[in-house]
Amino acid sequence: MATTLNIRKTIQHLKLTSRGRCVLQLTVGLVAVVLAAVTIAAFGSRPPISSAVAADDKEQVTYQQIVVQPGDTLWGISSRLSDNGNQSVVLDKILTYNHLETSELEVGQVLLVPASE
Repeated sequence: MATTLNIRKTIQHLKLTSRGRCVLQLTVGLVAVVLAAVTIAAFGSRPPISSAVAADDKEQVTYQQIVVQPGDTLWGISSRLSDNGNQSVVLDKILTYNHLETSELEVGQVLLVPASE
């Protein structure tokens, strides 16, 4: 019983030093940064539009989904879809619809492409 009273008295007289306050503030700040990073990672990137119509500022564009096959390239896919039209416009739409930064494709990857050009 006497030991419990001594511990309570000791805890009541503890004070944070300036170094202790600094460590506490850094710990709280680090936890806040980690929580913000996890939130951004979880909700920051969204998958492509899943409906059959993608909304553009000026027009409605219909697209279809294709699965990348072995040997497929973005240039080849846009060539097949352009029907002797402007292949670079089709290629640009594929890049935009799928938020692609490079031309690298993986077999089995699903791409959104213009339904007709």
